[in-house]
Amino acid sequence: MSVFVEAAVFLLFAVPCFPKSGKMDSCFSLGTLWMPQGLGRKDWFCMDAITAGIIIAAFILGGIAYTVLSSRASRKKLLAEFEEEFGAVPEEDVEFESVSIPWKTGTEREGQYFVDDTTWNDLDMDRLFARLDSCQTSLGEEYLYVLLHRFSDDGEAERREELADCLDRNPELRLKLQLLLHRVGKSNYNGLSAFLANSEEYALPHTWVYRVAAVLPFVCLCAVPFYHAFAVVLAVLLFCTNILINYFVGRRLEHTSPAVRYFSSALWCGGALCSVWKEGSGCTARNDLQRALTELRGLRGSVSGSMRNSVITSDLESSAEFARILTLHEIRSYNRMISRISAHRESCQKLCRCIAELDAAVAVLSFRKSLPYWSHPHYIRQMQINVQDLYHPLLQDAVPNSAVLTKAAVITGSNASGKSTFLKAMAINGIFAMAIGTCTARVYQAPRALVISSMAVRDDITAGESYFVSEVKSLKRILDHAHRMPCLCFVDEILKGTNTAERIAASAAVLQHLYREECFCLVATHDIELTQILGSDFENYHFSEKISDEHISFDYQIKPGPSKTTNAIRLLSYMKFDPEIICRAEKLAVDLQR
Repeated sequence: MSVFVEAAVFLLFAVPCFPKSGKMDSCFSLGTLWMPQGLGRKDWFCMDAITAGIIIAAFILGGIAYTVLSSRASRKKLLAEFEEEFGAVPEEDVEFESVSIPWKTGTEREGQYFVDDTTWNDLDMDRLFARLDSCQTSLGEEYLYVLLHRFSDDGEAERREELADCLDRNPELRLKLQLLLHRVGKSNYNGLSAFLANSEEYALPHTWVYRVAAVLPFVCLCAVPFYHAFAVVLAVLLFCTNILINYFVGRRLEHTSPAVRYFSSALWCGGALCSVWKEGSGCTARNDLQRALTELRGLRGSVSGSMRNSVITSDLESSAEFARILTLHEIRSYNRMISRISAHRESCQKLCRCIAELDAAVAVLSFRKSLPYWSHPHYIRQMQINVQDLYHPLLQDAVPNSAVLTKAAVITGSNASGKSTFLKAMAINGIFAMAIGTCTARVYQAPRALVISSMAVRDDITAGESYFVSEVKSLKRILDHAHRMPCLCFVDEILKGTNTAERIAASAAVLQHLYREECFCLVATHDIELTQILGSDFENYHFSEKISDEHISFDYQIKPGPSKTTNAIRLLSYMKFDPEIICRAEKLAVDLQR
């Protein structure tokens, strides 16, 4: 629209600048105010006031119409994109370093279950987060990332499910809310969570200095009738000093500007959401958002006023901006804003949390729609797990598995038969159940417990740790957690970094200890001996395959009982290894089993 306004102003001021012969008795233009001296109005091309008014009005109305139509077209296009993308697999485009900042800098609260880094990496949770993340805002992304790490059993899950149900029943409302969230957008490394948590640390010291510096030049101007040139020169020097103060202080505040800008957007979004999301929906999240906005009613003006051009600017092109620089308006407004945010810290955090919860709820709904089927978790008190048609959410055409595990289990089976995938699917569903109330199974019954794993153990060269030392440390943390709280424990190839005799003995001792704790343990192993040693405490299950001379096939189905077959040497044959190698391996295997 600005193009149309500029054209209208051009007509208003510049039309009289074109010479024309003839007599003009009536002309209308502000341009006549700055005509060159010595030239009369009759020597210039002018138009009468009515014509000028019509043309100017046409340009302005055209600009308004263009803006309105463009806005409607853009809105319609966005709504169509939201509708199309809802239930689709999102693109894996996540800035994990930015998204993870609130989790890494946050504190663990007493009584909460949290997923540690080892379990997160074991289960490839970054990819799962990207599969789940269709959030429109950085607030939603960061909240969802924290939610998959840390969750409690204090009613928050019911609150989140109520919000998701409300949006699921009102798809038109969901689209309108998505549109507003999209306008907030994403801002990586915005630093908002740290800013709100410690806003008083961002305040400028000695605020009285800036107030005095803003007033002094005008005091000098008032003294001009008495001190003449001296007062003028002093006023000019003080104004120049204010420009320098504005510049250097602005450089100092650059690191806070992304946080302030983003908070301003969140503050605007909260009001817009409440205007669209009418009262009476019966949703707790909407009521919480309204209460937060009510508490922040006096903050909106001060924050938006501090948002102009990245909080502090040295742009001299605008006369209004120049006046703000000379009077240090933005610096003085900044400190007032910091003071008000500090006074209403909890309300500010509540506002951002409400927006984040809404954005994350839409992402969870989209994730659910993208799945072939899903279910809500059902929690039980017994340390048992019942899953029906469970599958791994990252696998296309995944083979579902069903099992009723009444106690801890050892899972044996051949290489590549599906043991590790089943363990990961169980662990992932344990996390998803508590974090987002969504299980990739038709039935998921389990106790509410901490999910912890030891699967993808690696040696740590930088720390000088061998593979076995890393394994022992990983198991030790499981034992420590199991001693403090109920756990769902998943171990793949326990203690494989040492010799067979010690591995079996140590593994059996560790697993028997876990059995005596309040811990439900699933262990995948190739050591058939463990199925016999742990037979009275652990159930036995296995995965198997079919191998012919020219073909190998897996059904990826869990079956009761220990594995009766091995396939390592047969896989060598299948992969066309030298027959001499295979014969020697078979002979050595027979000798070792004697």
